[in-house]
Amino acid sequence: MPPSAMGSFFAAMGATPRCAVSRRSFHRYYMRSRALLIQGERVYAVYTTDVSRHGVGFLAPRQLLPHERWTLQMFSGAKYEVLIKRCRRQSNQCFACGGRFTPASAPTAPSASLP
Repeated sequence: MPPSAMGSFFAAMGATPRCAVSRRSFHRYYMRSRALLIQGERVYAVYTTDVSRHGVGFLAPRQLLPHERWTLQMFSGAKYEVLIKRCRRQSNQCFACGGRFTPASAPTAPSASLP
């Protein structure tokens, strides 16, 4: 992420704006943080963007495929298993991804266990 964009990226807090035509089951909340995405020997630094009861959005440096399973490790030490649901190119080496928490690792409340 370019240094000029970091200030505005990390400044977003609280609930995301509501959309009248949203098909989401649960509202999303901004969660701007750095994290690690781990799958076997592969480790990528990512930026989380938002979180809901069932999933998390993040920016990744490479394209991820739907149905891949990854571990999202927060810098607080918390780990969450996520199943990739979507991945869209934003720019060169930047992909906006969405993952659903697997039942065994889902947080109980967004503000209670995620930074």
